[in-house]
Amino acid sequence: MCDRQRLLKQVRMYHFALVDVGLYLDGHPNCPKALAYYQKYRKLYLEAVAAYESQFGPLTMMANDDPDRWTWSDDPWPWEMEA
Repeated sequence: MCDRQRLLKQVRMYHFALVDVGLYLDGHPNCPKALAYYQKYRKLYLEAVAAYESQFGPLTMMANDDPDRWTWSDDPWPWEMEA
C-alpha cells in the first residue's frame, strides 16, 4: 500500500469513528466517555487530513486555500487509485 492509500485509509477510518460517535452523542450528549472519544478521534482525523493534504492536495473543495488557483480539480482525484 502506497503512502497516498495509507493516509486516505486513515482519514476514512477516523471519519467513520467520528460519525459513529456523533450519532451516539446525539442521544447521549453528556456522556464523558463518548465526548473524550470524540475529542481523541477528532484530533487524529484533523492530523490525518493535514498529512494527506500536505502531500497530495485538498480532500474536499472546501480545503482549497490557494487564492490564486483552484487546486481542487488537479488530478488525480482523492478517490482515484494510482495506476
